[in-house]
Amino acid sequence: MKRLLVAGVAVMLAFWGSAASPLGGLAVAVSPDGKKLMSAGDNRTLYTIDAATMEVTARHWLGDGILALSFTSDGSRLVAESTDEALLLIDANSGAVIKKEDKAGRMSTALTADLVAGLNPHYNGHIVRLFAMSDLTPKTSISFVKGDKVAAMGLSPDGKRLAVWLDPVSDDTEPVNRTVPADKKGLEADEFKQKNDGKTSRVLLFNTADGSKIADYKTFYSPSSSGATIFFQGENVLIVTYSNLNLKVDAKGECTLFKLEGSFNYGLGASADQQVVMGGGLAAGVYVKMARMEQVKFQVGDRLPGWPEYFKSFAVDASGIGYGATSGYRIIRVRPDGTFDKSFPVF
Repeated sequence: MKRLLVAGVAVMLAFWGSAASPLGGLAVAVSPDGKKLMSAGDNRTLYTIDAATMEVTARHWLGDGILALSFTSDGSRLVAESTDEALLLIDANSGAVIKKEDKAGRMSTALTADLVAGLNPHYNGHIVRLFAMSDLTPKTSISFVKGDKVAAMGLSPDGKRLAVWLDPVSDDTEPVNRTVPADKKGLEADEFKQKNDGKTSRVLLFNTADGSKIADYKTFYSPSSSGATIFFQGENVLIVTYSNLNLKVDAKGECTLFKLEGSFNYGLGASADQQVVMGGGLAAGVYVKMARMEQVKFQVGDRLPGWPEYFKSFAVDASGIGYGATSGYRIIRVRPDGTFDKSFPVF
C-alpha cells in the first residue's frame, strides 16, 4: 500500500509541475551577499531567514501562493512567480507587494542584467515578456504564432540571450519505430526512441535587447513529461526535465541526450551565474558544477517520518553553498563540495 501511495504522489507531482501548480512546501532564494534567505510557498507566507543561523527572523503574509522567487541584484527586492502565473515585486525588508504583473508565468531571471522573463500563454499565440527585475518595467516582448507553445524558457546569466523550447509536435518527416534494437541500452536506447516516435520539437534563441531571433533548431527531442527548466552552459543550452531525460543543444544546433545523476527532478535551481545547477527528488539530490558537468549526489541525512518529503526548489550562493527547499517545509543546506550539511525547519 505504501508503494502505491508513493507512486500516486509521483504521478500527481509530475502533473502539477507541468500545470504550474504548487508542489507543496517552499521555494527559496538567497541574497546576492549570501547573508539572507527568503522562502515562500503554498501557505502564502514569506519567510526571512538568517543564512548564518538559519533562524526565521520575519514572517509576512503575501496572500499569493509562490512557485519561485529571486532577489534583485542589490538585494533590496524580490521577484516571485505566483500560482496564478503572475510576477510579484516584493520589498525584501517589509514583505510588501509593490507591484503585480499578470500573465507572466514560468519566471526566468538574469540578475546582473536586471532582467526577468515571464510567459503570457495567449490563446492566439504565446508571448514571452521581458521586464526589469528592479521595478517590473516592460522591456521587450517576443511573440509566437498560434500553435507554437512554449514548453520552457531560460535567460542566459548575462541576460543577453533567451532560449525557448517549444512543445513537441507530430512530424511526418520523423519515422515511427517502436522496436528498440537489442544492442542499444541506456541513453542510446532513449535516443533511438526519441528519433523514432514521429515527433520533433524546436529550440530557439533570441536576442533580449530587441527580441530578434538568433537561431531556430529542429530537434528529435520529445520527452513524455513536461516541467522543464532551461540553463546555459556557455554556448550550450540545457533543457532539464522532471523525468531526467535531458537535452543539450550546442551552438551548431547539435543535440545530445544526458541525465543528471539522480532520479526525478521535482525541484531544480541554479546559482546566479549558472555555474552550479542543483536538482532533486525524494530526500536526495545532485549538485552539478556546470563547467565540466561534475556531479555529486547527496542524501538528506535526517529523513522525516510519515509522508514523503520532496525537493521543490534550489538556490546557490556565490560561494557555492546550496539550499534546497522541500515539501516538508524544510531547507536543506548543501556544502560547496556538493555534500549534505544540515536541515532546518521553516515555520
